Amino acid sequence: MALRAGLPLTAMHRPGRLRTAAMHEAATFPVTDAYRGMRLDRFLQQMLPRMSRASVQTAIATRVTLASGASAKANRRLVVGESVTIAPHGAEAANDGDGAGAHDAVDEQAPIAVLARGDGWIVVDKPAGLATTPMVRRPGADVATRLRMSPAHRLDRYTSGCLLLTSDPQLARSFDRAFREHRIGKEYVAVVEGAPPAAEFEVDAPLGVDVHSRVTGKIAVLPDGAPARTLFTVLACFGERTLLRAEPRTGRRHQIRVHLAHVGLPIVGDVLYGPDERNFIRLQRGQPFAVPPGLLPGRHLLHAHRLRFADPGHGGAIEVQAPWPADLGFADAMRGDGLAPGAASS
Repeated sequence: MALRAGLPLTAMHRPGRLRTAAMHEAATFPVTDAYRGMRLDRFLQQMLPRMSRASVQTAIATRVTLASGASAKANRRLVVGESVTIAPHGAEAANDGDGAGAHDAVDEQAPIAVLARGDGWIVVDKPAGLATTPMVRRPGADVATRLRMSPAHRLDRYTSGCLLLTSDPQLARSFDRAFREHRIGKEYVAVVEGAPPAAEFEVDAPLGVDVHSRVTGKIAVLPDGAPARTLFTVLACFGERTLLRAEPRTGRRHQIRVHLAHVGLPIVGDVLYGPDERNFIRLQRGQPFAVPPGLLPGRHLLHAHRLRFADPGHGGAIEVQAPWPADLGFADAMRGDGLAPGAASS
C-alpha cells in the first residue's frame, strides 16, 4: 500500500504488509511503545521489509530525518513519541550536500589533522566540505571512511572543527550516552549577518521538521517541537557581521543554525537557513548561485571550536581546541578571546 506522510500506521505491528519497492512520497512512522529503545536501522528494516540492509543504511545517511531534530544515525535508540520520516528517492533532502554537483569544489582528500588521541579514541579537525559519514554519490569522501573509525557525534558537512571518533564499539556506546546526557561540552564559533540584541543572549526555541519546506528534513522552530536551548556570546563586531560563541545546551539537528536564523542572525554562507533555501537546492543540483567572497559554495561560517569530555581511560578532564580556519577571518578577535590555534589539555 502507498505510505503517506503524517498518517499513523496502524499496520506498524504487522510490518510485512508494508510495500516500499518504489517510494514516491515521504513516509512517516511514529515510534510506539513496542519499539522503545530499538535501533533506528532495525526499526526501518521492520517498517520497510522490502528494503535491503544496504539500502536502509543509505537511506539513513541521505533521506531519513527524526521529528525531534536529532541526528539520524543507524545505532540511535528510538524514544516513544518521536517519529521517523523517510523522503522519496530523488527528493531534495537536508543532508548537507550529498547530491552536490560540479559547482562544489571541495577537496575531498584534504588532510585531516589529529588534535588529540587516547586509548580507542581520537579528536580530529574536520575540514569544511568533508562529510562526517559516508555519502551515496561520493564513496570514501568522508572522515569515517578515510580514518576507518566511527564518529561519536556528527558535524554538518560544511561545518569545520572538533570531531570525536572511536574504534571501540563499547566506547562508542559510552560516548553516545555521554552526549545524550549532556556530559560532553561543545563550543562553537559562528560569523553571522547582523547585530545581536545583547552581548550575551539565549535562544530557547523548540525544534522539529519543517513540513512546509521544499527541502525534506529541514528543521524549523515549532511550538510542539523538541526542547532546544543555545547560549550565545558576542566576541567581536565588524561592520554588518558579528562573531559569536555558541554553546548548545541540547543536541538537536542543525540547532545552532536554526536558532540563529530564527532570531534574524543567519550564519554567513548558510544556503539552507539563509534568506533563500533555493540556494541549497541549487547546490544539490550543481547549479550556480551567489556565494559570499572567499567561501566555497555551501560553506557556512560555523566552526566546532572546543570539545570537553572525561577521558574514558583514566577519568581525567580532556579539553581539545581546533585551530581557527582561515575562511572565518576575525584573527585579532580570535586571539583576544583565547581562541588561538589549540591542542588537547588534561
